[in-house]
Amino acid sequence: MFLDAINAASPRTENGAINVFVETPKGSRHKYDIDPSGLFRISLELPEGQIFPFSFGFVPATKAPDGDALDIVLVTAGGVPAGALIESRLIGVLKMENDEDGKMARNDRVVAVANMSRIFQGVDTLSQMRQGFAWDMEEFFHTYNRMIERPFNIVGRGEADEAMKMLGEAEAAAR
Repeated sequence: MFLDAINAASPRTENGAINVFVETPKGSRHKYDIDPSGLFRISLELPEGQIFPFSFGFVPATKAPDGDALDIVLVTAGGVPAGALIESRLIGVLKMENDEDGKMARNDRVVAVANMSRIFQGVDTLSQMRQGFAWDMEEFFHTYNRMIERPFNIVGRGEADEAMKMLGEAEAAAR
């Protein structure tokens, strides 16, 4: 039932916000995935002293080039629970690639800000975040991929317009 509800969720709200489904909450040492039964499964534990610095999830009813739903890094002032559906706005994209079956493949992460956040209420693009913010995010992904022994590269960054284009393509691919 839970998985059916996620699959039935719209990528956008009536007021144009983006729905982000949270799999792994900010502050967790564990990476969660939804298994085919609809239950959360712990797929990875970070080393002692490391946590996920942001919530990680996806936009329902989308299909990214890797075949999964569009991946989202969700910026909030505090933690939100796994399984939450958060109205958000896209502010940018971290362009990355990692090893997939012996070949380097794009695995971009779209960045969103929760609309409920008072701290980030004036942020509409990645470049409006504090200096060093995107670098901090990239460093997390370098560390994460090194930990799971997966080759990884940063390809670049993009702003909200690129993120919205990616969302539109992922919505079209899911139809």
